[in-house]
Amino acid sequence: MDIQLCDHCDQLSTAELEALFAAAGLGGRKGDKIRRAFLNSQLVSLAYAGGHLVGASRALTDGEYHGFIYDVAVHPDFQGQGLGRRLMQSLLDRLPVYRVMLIADQDVQGFYRTLGFDKHGDAMARFDRHRLYDLSTTENQA
Repeated sequence: MDIQLCDHCDQLSTAELEALFAAAGLGGRKGDKIRRAFLNSQLVSLAYAGGHLVGASRALTDGEYHGFIYDVAVHPDFQGQGLGRRLMQSLLDRLPVYRVMLIADQDVQGFYRTLGFDKHGDAMARFDRHRLYDLSTTENQA
């Protein structure tokens, strides 16, 4: 099946993003918050097959020194066919910066190493789990 990459969110819906992230096993993405995250990102790369969203990725950058790639998701039916590499390369080609960072679970770090990524010992993070979901979404889950 022919897969088309798209670099804008004009047709992107919350429902299709939620379905993709659920199928790919990437939790913590519910409600319109996930769509807004893509809309607010400077770079996106979306993959469509037969009009259906089968892959998504996004990046934030200062355009000079740093970029950060987030939310790389590929539907399981399309994994192992080079689509993740295409999504990543689409972002990397548009990130003319010194350092590109991402967070990757242990089981997919080998894939990112093939794209030149390696562990970075100085990285730190702060988490506020109360902000993971929209308030209205959290209330609906109760």
